Amino acid sequence: MNTITKEIILERLNRFKNRVDELGGTTSKIICKEVAREEEILDLEKELEHKLPEDFRWVLLNVSSHLEFFWNLYREDEELLELPKELVEIFSGNLYFGIDTILSCEESRKGWIDICYPDYNNPYDKIFHNKLAFQKVSNGDLFAIDLEEGGYGRIVYLSHDGSDMHGYVMANSFQEFLDEYTKIGCVGGEDWQWEAFTNNRATPIDGSCENAKKWLEILFKCN
Repeated sequence: MNTITKEIILERLNRFKNRVDELGGTTSKIICKEVAREEEILDLEKELEHKLPEDFRWVLLNVSSHLEFFWNLYREDEELLELPKELVEIFSGNLYFGIDTILSCEESRKGWIDICYPDYNNPYDKIFHNKLAFQKVSNGDLFAIDLEEGGYGRIVYLSHDGSDMHGYVMANSFQEFLDEYTKIGCVGGEDWQWEAFTNNRATPIDGSCENAKKWLEILFKCN
């Protein structure tokens, strides 16, 4: 069922942006471009030499062809938001994907395979294979869509440096990812930031979990 809409996403992102601005943090302009055209999708698929997962394709065609959002509450000399120990790692949020960024993300993923993780029969290496990377993380990691038969369409985390969150399922579909991730302000994207919203690693990102409720209550509490 297609339930996520551009209006819902933008309402959430603007709410977070406005609050971070109020707290004195740093934000960037929210960029939400028009939806993609079918011809653009076909051209991308030709470059990739495979079809896009239907759920991701639907978002590009019906929500936005390019979406980006960033905020940061970190300052060396000042604590802008006091957080409990279970949330203390949170200091930023980021969402950045688009039909125009996929090839660059895929170049990064394939680069890691060529240089470090070429062995499909090695369990750690294998996780880098048969994926579609769609977002770069500032530390060099990637968000990706699984193209393996057993987990096709799921959103997984690709870690380049040995994290035990490598391959973690962030969402069961791209729409679920957008829905749950925007509920918490796109926290991260380093795994040690969004991990707090996985019910102690028992579920994908859950925008309604206890830590999410706590995070939103603290962030949006009245001054």
